[in-house]
Amino acid sequence: MKELRQRQRVKELLYSWPALVLAAILAFFLVKGAAGLMFKERESARLLANLESEAKESEAREVKLREGIARLQTETGIVEAIREKFSVTREGEHLAIIVDERAGTSTSAGENGSWYKRFLDAIMSFYEK
Repeated sequence: MKELRQRQRVKELLYSWPALVLAAILAFFLVKGAAGLMFKERESARLLANLESEAKESEAREVKLREGIARLQTETGIVEAIREKFSVTREGEHLAIIVDERAGTSTSAGENGSWYKRFLDAIMSFYEK
């Protein structure tokens, strides 16, 4: 009889309002911690993906730089780099610059007058069609 009464007392304490509130608060903090871990895991996965892509880009850049270094270690590579950078020629060589006639003019016909002349020309072009 005493055991039954003691069990009922324990049940009453476990199912009382203060114990339920305490259990709810404990559950809230446990869920909050689990949610925080989930968010951190997702953020870490995103950062890992970014770092992997940066690593691939760095490897590609390293290969490109190694090719450039290998090219500059040859005589022809050095000459090409100097010509590109400084626009120079060797002694005895001649350089011919070909200019396109259309690209040679810096102003067009519409830019030659004042603003009202250009405005009137634009209006008149509609009537000529």
